[in-house]
Amino acid sequence: MKSLTTKENVEQLAEKIDNVLGEIKLLDIPESDKQKVFELKDAIESFHEAALRRLIKTVRKTEAGKERLYEAVEDPNVYAMLLQHGIIKQDLYTRVVAAMEEVRPYIQSHGGDIELDDVRDNVVYVQLHGACAGCSLSAVTLKNGVEEVIKERIPEIEYVTMVNEHVNSGFMPVEFQHTLKDTGWYNGPNLDDIEENKPLYTSVAGEEILFFYTDQKIMAFRNRCPHRGTPLLQESLVQEHGMYLISSEGGFQFDLTSGECMTIPHIQLEPFPVRIEDEEIWIRIE
Repeated sequence: MKSLTTKENVEQLAEKIDNVLGEIKLLDIPESDKQKVFELKDAIESFHEAALRRLIKTVRKTEAGKERLYEAVEDPNVYAMLLQHGIIKQDLYTRVVAAMEEVRPYIQSHGGDIELDDVRDNVVYVQLHGACAGCSLSAVTLKNGVEEVIKERIPEIEYVTMVNEHVNSGFMPVEFQHTLKDTGWYNGPNLDDIEENKPLYTSVAGEEILFFYTDQKIMAFRNRCPHRGTPLLQESLVQEHGMYLISSEGGFQFDLTSGECMTIPHIQLEPFPVRIEDEEIWIRIE
């Protein structure tokens, strides 16, 4: 009997099983007979799982057995079988990669792509590329697409965040330092003047500005509703799914982590570039 020694052989066997089961589904026989076939399959798999768990429990009783077990798991055939029965689990990083592959076609259909940067403390860090990088809708794409799928597949993940270094979203990290050499930059409030996750309304160079500080980032927007042209004056925000929502007098809601209008998509608050210099916030007003 020819032994299986490659991952390709394991995959071929799994594919053959799937093909046979697919053919059974198409057979012109009573549904009750088809159900018996699938019940038999489940029973055989349960039997295999129980036997494998007992075998592993026995092998792990000695240090030598543990070493041999670790060696066996390195074999793709053994690994695939144990993974199939839930006896071992893929590491968190691998599971996140698999979940991201489900949403990649959607992002690529919009001219962009997504790359996993890191997974730390149940937080997923991603980079957007192509048309998605710097897009005002990128935050909404993450929350409504990538994050939803990942959290559904991997409940221990708390949220997804973007780590693109070059984006036109109107913010820079608080720790970013730069010597001011460009023209058009104006001095705004001090860092101490802004309370985290609460809006700050002030005037800079004759412009009414809304500042927002969250997750070590400073955001600056023109304090004017793009729909009605009226200022936003709400002091307390509604927090939902990692977003901080503020409402205009007309009932339009905006997410202050991105400036995106949640009531009517594709409209957003006007952002300003931000820099931090000696604990002071500077913004560029064209």
